[in-house]
Amino acid sequence: MNAHLAKILCFEAAHRNPLGGPAQQRLHGHSYKVEILASGAVDADIGWVVDFAELKRLFGPLNDILDHACLNDLPGFEQDTSLSGVKHWIEEHVRPWPAWFQGVTVSILGDLAYRPQLREPEPVLGLPERIHFTFEAAQSLPQLPEGHPCRKLHGHSYHVEVGVQQMDGLETRLRALYDTLDHQFLNEIPGLGFATSERICAWIWTWLQNHGEHPAAIVVQETPSARCVYFGD
Repeated sequence: MNAHLAKILCFEAAHRNPLGGPAQQRLHGHSYKVEILASGAVDADIGWVVDFAELKRLFGPLNDILDHACLNDLPGFEQDTSLSGVKHWIEEHVRPWPAWFQGVTVSILGDLAYRPQLREPEPVLGLPERIHFTFEAAQSLPQLPEGHPCRKLHGHSYHVEVGVQQMDGLETRLRALYDTLDHQFLNEIPGLGFATSERICAWIWTWLQNHGEHPAAIVVQETPSARCVYFGD
């Protein structure tokens, strides 16, 4: 019996991509997904192709290096910080490859474009109808103590949801907000020098008010496992 397995790891990193266009060459960041692929015969006694603990032992230290880092500062990323560059870096750092290893895929957990989508109300959380979009940005939190991972330069694929009192035409109006935030270093944007999710929510709330909107709810999600919901002061 043969089987194919996949183990998913995620990391948050900043970078400049010298091989990309003007936006990609600016300092920005992403939430990355790494899928480790394994294939082979299922052990008749144990019942698996490979122990997931072995995958963690091999790839966990590499994920720790990449997470909350600026890729351009890491040895091996001097020329190429693209997705193919990240894939190559990871695969080279696990040589010699185990017999079960089939490679890795690397992707970004954002849309990489302005693609607004309607979100239905969530009554349990008190959330109204909202428009969802993503943007890619770098940041650091200098207000945190030395040694905290978020104090380091890193990045996220931010997921944002915006609900306002008058939703008609909101998709079009939010394009200006996206253009302000996407592929940027948030610390350089006035008001976002200490850009926690909570402060990004409040900043977007004020931005909407300054552009004639009446916000009802803002959601900002930095990672797949955590989000901030904000209803104003």
